[in-house]
Amino acid sequence: MKRLTLLLFLLLMLVSYVLAACNDSSQESSDMPTSESDAVSSEVSNNGSEYSSESSEVLAESSEEDLVSEEESIESSEIEESSVIEESSEPEESSEPEESSEPEESSEPEEKEIQRVKLLFSRYTQNPIFVMIGTCEPGAKITARLGEQEVTVNSYMGWFEISLENTNRLTIVDVQFTQTVNGVKQERQTLKARPTEPEYLWTRAIGSNKEFQFFLDLMVPDFEGTNLYSESVLNQMKDRVTDRLNQMHQYNKDAEIIYMIVPSPMTIYPELVPERYTQTKGITAFDQITGKLKEAGATVIDLRDTFNKHKNDEMPLYYKLDSHWADYGAYLAYVELYNHISKKFPDATPRDIDEFKWTADYYTSADACLYLGIPQVQVQEYGYYREYDFADPGNITSVPRYRGMQLIYNDLTTEEKVFNTNRSNLPSCVVFRDSYSAAIYDLIPEKMNKTHYIGMWNYGWQTWTINSEKPDYVIYILSEWNAKEAVYK
Repeated sequence: MKRLTLLLFLLLMLVSYVLAACNDSSQESSDMPTSESDAVSSEVSNNGSEYSSESSEVLAESSEEDLVSEEESIESSEIEESSVIEESSEPEESSEPEESSEPEESSEPEEKEIQRVKLLFSRYTQNPIFVMIGTCEPGAKITARLGEQEVTVNSYMGWFEISLENTNRLTIVDVQFTQTVNGVKQERQTLKARPTEPEYLWTRAIGSNKEFQFFLDLMVPDFEGTNLYSESVLNQMKDRVTDRLNQMHQYNKDAEIIYMIVPSPMTIYPELVPERYTQTKGITAFDQITGKLKEAGATVIDLRDTFNKHKNDEMPLYYKLDSHWADYGAYLAYVELYNHISKKFPDATPRDIDEFKWTADYYTSADACLYLGIPQVQVQEYGYYREYDFADPGNITSVPRYRGMQLIYNDLTTEEKVFNTNRSNLPSCVVFRDSYSAAIYDLIPEKMNKTHYIGMWNYGWQTWTINSEKPDYVIYILSEWNAKEAVYK
């Protein structure tokens, strides 16, 4: 019995072993890898714990490199896609033009036609010098050539003037003109000039030959310093002015004599004066006179520093074709005058420049053309005309300063005239003057209670007028080349 039980136990163990072996064989068959990569993957998965730490770091680096490579690939792909989108955002050009009701505009601006040089007048100034006046493209540089002579000047607002020599005064000469516009030389022109001698006049106009600017030969002695005064003559002037001040101080110890001697354009713009004239490096008659007037006790409004400070302003100090100062120069002088007067009379402060209306335009020229024998209405100058932009306190502007739109004084301004504004808080004055007073004619009375303009060019001291009117100020307005009137009268 025991043997039978042992036999059955062994048989049962054998069956169990056979069944177990069959199960293992079936499991191995289902787990068999299909490729080499699957085998490696399976081995890594099942046996990862057996890799060293060094192997793990290598795998990590490899993984990061793969990630970076993948990101670069994605970024590159996005850039390429973006480029494609931008290019495709432009409308496709049709091979055939589309119909449109709007006129097609040119992409290039139309070229403006350049105004060619036009020679208007040729006149002798000081033999054998003759001056030519003409029109051109605004802002151009004009070069004129006659034989071996060649001169280049800057034009002004479409006008130019050039001086050359011509010893044979009976011939017509061929002058070659070239204008340069925005740095580009234009086509050369040959124009015929026949200089003529103007009728005899008491003075002559001098062309700058550097810019569109004329001077008068009356300015040359002051410029070259050939008209100096002796000390005895200057002392006589000093004594005369001192006596006049004493007369005024009898009724008002604070009364003043003010001299405003206006520097000539040659003095302020020596760089524009033709080279045949040499500016003195020594003392001038201007210096002599103003220095001695101060010694006599008079007040001197010296405009040279002010004008040099403003000589390149947009508005010109002087006219180009006229010997007088322009409205802007007169305004600056008015400011200097009333800056001084307002120290005693605070209500006489000068008006700001914006309180006036300034009209820029081309105006009829004046005495430079007159002295050249050229019709004034045929030459124009760009300038600025000044008018009140406030109420007229004493009907001052009823007297026009200029003859029409010509840049020269009106005959009415030459006459003796009294303006009353009936404002006792302001001073009174008597004014002795030359033609330079025209440009400042409306400015002086507007800040005075009473202004008595003595007739133009009447410089003699009027004792009766001074004693009866008792002005706070006696004012002299004289051009530099006319300052001799302060010396002798």
